[in-house]
This record gives sequence, C-alpha cells and structure tokens, in this order.
Amino acid sequence: MNSTDNYSRTWRSHIRQLAKSALAAALPRSMFITHGPRSARSACLTFDDGPDPEVTPRILDTLGQEGATAVFFVVGAKAERFPDIVRRIEAEGHMVGHHSYTHSPRSTWAVVQEARRSNEVLQSILGHSVRFYRPPRGRLRPLDFIGVWSLRQSIVLWNVDPKDFEQPSSDHLVEWFRARPLRGGDLVLLHDDELDTALALPSIIAEARGSALQLEALDRWTRWLPTGKP
Repeated sequence: MNSTDNYSRTWRSHIRQLAKSALAAALPRSMFITHGPRSARSACLTFDDGPDPEVTPRILDTLGQEGATAVFFVVGAKAERFPDIVRRIEAEGHMVGHHSYTHSPRSTWAVVQEARRSNEVLQSILGHSVRFYRPPRGRLRPLDFIGVWSLRQSIVLWNVDPKDFEQPSSDHLVEWFRARPLRGGDLVLLHDDELDTALALPSIIAEARGSALQLEALDRWTRWLPTGKP
C-alpha cells in the first residue's frame, strides 16, 4: 500500500470516527454507546469473538483473581458450541452481549436476522435475553442501526482499540497500554480468542489501577439493565 492509499485509509477512518462520535453525543446511551462518562473513575474492558475454549477461561481466571469485571460480546455460533463458558461468564459477575451469529453478516437483512438469532441462543443458555449488541468490526450502515434498534438492542462500540490481534507479542500489547494510559470512561476493545491478550491482561489491569481506575461493566454507566434481568 502506497502513501496515498495510507492517507486515504487514515482519512476515511477519521471521518468514520467523527461521525460515530457525533452520533453518540446525539443519542441516549441506552441506544448507542462508544464510551462512558469522562467523570467516571472506571474503565470498561470488553472482549469480542469468543467464547474460546482455551483463552476465555484463562481471561476469566485473571479477572476473578484481580476482582475486575468486564463485558463479553460472544458470537452466537460459538456460544452454541460452548454454552458452559457463557454461563460461567455471567455467573462470575460479568456481562454478556452478542456479536452476531456468524461474525460475517453482509446485508442489513442478515445483520438483523443474526442479531435476533444470536440473542435467541443466549436466551436459551442464560434464561434471559441480552441487550448489548456489538457489530462485527464495528461497521453499521444507517439501515442497520434501525434494524438493530427495532429488536430493542443497544449498540456498543469502543473508543480504545490496541488491535491486540495485530500485536506481535503480549509484551508489545502491555507497552501499548503503558504508552496510552486509560482514562475514566474508556471503553476498550480486546479479544478473548487471542492468547497474547490473556497473557497481557494482568499487566493491563495493573496499568489501569495505576491510573486510579476501577474496571467495571457497562451497567455502572447506564441507568438500564438487559431485558429480562431483575
């Protein structure tokens, strides 16, 4: 990729970020969230693309040892394969959201159908539906928003992305966070099918606490709870 292509890609990404920020500022947090309140003394770690039979339990072990909570956006097809891990996530105090059924819907119709199907899978596993939806790769067209909202789903993106899947090692991932300390209200994108993320997690938590931040789930930033929960 030449320098012109890089510039164009960076500019398009910047425009998308500005559009998402403007949308997040205009809409209530019950519909669309990209970060929490800056006055919060907490950040939120989120994990996408699981559950993974090897990595997710390691991440849960670390979160339990550190007394931290997080949000897991699970892929519906994987949740069907590993329902016990999904139940463990919630039983240990974390929040469960969904991340489509296949992670590859290509049309608005497919986005809506996969959002419905993945939520039905989670309802069968957990005994209640969930409210949080994260679109694969964070991409949503205008009609996708309307379709997802028609299912009473709240769309959750992020404002901190270390691209853990591209980091060459867990040490590089830790250094990324050291160079960019978390702030109150940060919503962090990580993946619980990446071993390096699990290896780096204790240090990531330590860095956050070094900035006097707690690691909490999204319900502390909102005044509503997932559908079906008391």
